[in-house]
Amino acid sequence: MPKSLFFFATLFALYWNFSCSPVTAEKDSPLLGYFKRQPLADTARFELEEGTDNEPGGDTIPNALFFKELGAMMTDIDYLADSLSATVMGKYRFELNKRFDACLVDIRQNWFKNQSLLVYDKHLGKFTQRITLAEWYGGESGQILTGSWLLDYNGDHQKDLVTRVMEHSSIFNADTDEVNERSDESASLALWQKDSFVGVPVKDTAALIKRFPIKSVW
Repeated sequence: MPKSLFFFATLFALYWNFSCSPVTAEKDSPLLGYFKRQPLADTARFELEEGTDNEPGGDTIPNALFFKELGAMMTDIDYLADSLSATVMGKYRFELNKRFDACLVDIRQNWFKNQSLLVYDKHLGKFTQRITLAEWYGGESGQILTGSWLLDYNGDHQKDLVTRVMEHSSIFNADTDEVNERSDESASLALWQKDSFVGVPVKDTAALIKRFPIKSVW
């Protein structure tokens, strides 16, 4: 083989190997060490049920580290305004696809409980999305319970997310001196689209509620 042809063949081989190799971040997030790898079931259910007052199993993540890296993603959880008194536990890490992993984190503050899914981009080496999977909060006049299912909902071999919410309220009627109880249920669907979970319209909410029943703790 002529030297020039050999040179270009070598360059092509190096380029091919580099372009086909998986891209990984130069440095992973320090939070990943708090999540143990675990295979993901075909259908994974997440819900905070009765008897969950004890701290869950997992590794405690220092608040300073957790909220420094994910603080902006946690601002929509109202009761985490004082993050210093929260207890954060890293639970599991599992693969969503070749590029993205997901981590399950358990956050508790006073009697409020939240389990969130943190989407991690292995190419960029950072967390890119947070979604509440399970939640329990409220007081004497009302409580909200959230549960989720992670499964391939639309048959595209990617995990999607069904989220169910139950709301219970107790309203005092001064005219009748009675307490009126009210319960409402809702359901939402988020499909995996390219690089994140994206909410989509639900055609039949009642059917989704029936298919994915959530257990009440009140």
